[in-house]
Amino acid sequence: MLWDKLRGRTSRVSRARRRLEGTTKLGHYELLHPLGVGGMAEVFKARTIGPAGFEREVVIKRILPAYGRDEDFVRMFADEARILGLIHHPNVVQAFEFGEEDGTLYLALEYVSGPSLSRILRALRAANRRMPPAIAAYIGREICRALDCVHRLEDENGARLEVVHRDVTPSNILITPWGGVKLLDFGVAKFASAAQLTREGTVKGKPAYLAPEQLQGKSIDGRVDLFALGIVMHEMLSLQHLFTGDSDLQTAKKIMEMKIPPLNAHRADVPEALEQIVLRALERDRRLRFDTAAEMARALDDFIVGSQLHLEEVAAFVREVEAISPLARPSSVAANAAHRSAPSSAGAGAEPQGQDQGLGQDESEEGPTVRDRALPASMWPAQPRRSGGPRLAAAIGLTLAALGVGTALSLRLSTAAAAVPPAAAGAHAASAASTR
Repeated sequence: MLWDKLRGRTSRVSRARRRLEGTTKLGHYELLHPLGVGGMAEVFKARTIGPAGFEREVVIKRILPAYGRDEDFVRMFADEARILGLIHHPNVVQAFEFGEEDGTLYLALEYVSGPSLSRILRALRAANRRMPPAIAAYIGREICRALDCVHRLEDENGARLEVVHRDVTPSNILITPWGGVKLLDFGVAKFASAAQLTREGTVKGKPAYLAPEQLQGKSIDGRVDLFALGIVMHEMLSLQHLFTGDSDLQTAKKIMEMKIPPLNAHRADVPEALEQIVLRALERDRRLRFDTAAEMARALDDFIVGSQLHLEEVAAFVREVEAISPLARPSSVAANAAHRSAPSSAGAGAEPQGQDQGLGQDESEEGPTVRDRALPASMWPAQPRRSGGPRLAAAIGLTLAALGVGTALSLRLSTAAAAVPPAAAGAHAASAASTR
């Protein structure tokens, strides 16, 4: 099973590499090598060159040729570009350009050097190490600041867009070697005037990071992102997947009714003040959570100030993680199969340290992002412990019925590995590959 998965990833990136041969330019960007390929999009490391030795490395994300004429995919891609074009925040991966070349739409995104949080957690588990509570709080606060910017976005007339990210997961959080934290992948983001509105009674997001109200088919707001961040923070501190079950049915059941395990069950050094912040974010009744990302950021900020954490300590921690485990700096199986000199999920240069935008390597533990767009089942690579598309809908429906929640979800769900596993593969690949 593992070999089949790895071989599948290799073939997808190899196909992208073959497409790259003879087509090294897209607009004014030179495509260097593929970072990842998913069900909808492919992501490349690229660069643009200007006068007097100017050069900038970027990530290029473009829709796969097979879907370039699909109106729904094009709308989703355009919606993602529109959101990114409005965001100017140090904790969000930046978009430089949304362009078109010979009928192919593409996004030029910031290239971020550094591992994803998913890779860091995997490295810590492998090395039997823990993340210091203050650093977990710092990462959480930085993502809160990103979400505060996202949730408060306005259009040109000053009207609130009501943007909800809907995919706050470890694979979509990047940590730079200097201690910076970046949120990426707005492929399934919701906003008020989106061209592609989510159908009523459908769900978007990774199953293990959905909020109860999403499973219930209720209207959602930014508090679903805070619930997902609460899951991420619990996992940073416990190094255990909080709600992931052996099946989608079990995952949904856990989200709806499982008692949240106290963090002191995993370790004794988590201060109560930090645990209370995490547990408040994880309240099933959204009225009991933080009202806004800014409120949660202030609570975390108070804790961090009291902890006297310095930015250089975060940077040192990232370097230490990379040193203790090769999992922190993986070289893509696919890329190595093609050319060991061309990293597929790497950061800058030849080092496989780059952004985790790769194709599903980080997402393999989280499960692919669920979309309300009907896609062939083959678009979701086999996941050992997950059922998939329509089965997820059925599983959620059965779970809610068993819990007496009702029949709110008559779902039409399917999944596609985001082209961005780019988002999961390399630092920025993670964001680039997420055409959701």
